[in-house]
Amino acid sequence: MLDHLSRLRDGHSRRVSSWDTTGRNHDAWRVEAGEAKVLADLTGAGVIRHIWFTIGAVDPLYLRQCVLRMYWDGQSHPSVEAPVGDFFGVGHSKVASYSCAVLNMSANPGHPRDD
Repeated sequence: MLDHLSRLRDGHSRRVSSWDTTGRNHDAWRVEAGEAKVLADLTGAGVIRHIWFTIGAVDPLYLRQCVLRMYWDGQSHPSVEAPVGDFFGVGHSKVASYSCAVLNMSANPGHPRDD
């Protein structure tokens, strides 16, 4: 089923990032409770091949509290709406590292939170 992933395809890559446009090293977006942020607003046909972000949160259930929504083709209702942990295969809301054929989560639960 996934044997085609390593094959060369026609097309080009694009990247969307939260990089610090001031030139400093503050590559982060603060998202308050109840607030939404647009991670990417792309036009045209394409395939999302990689999603990566870090969440700094005090709530031990943050993997269930943060919701990821994806909208396709200008739709008003999300095509994907799931808690971040569930979307990435961590439905039990426990921070842990794991890897499988299509997903992975790299976690360091003892790492101090950066404010």
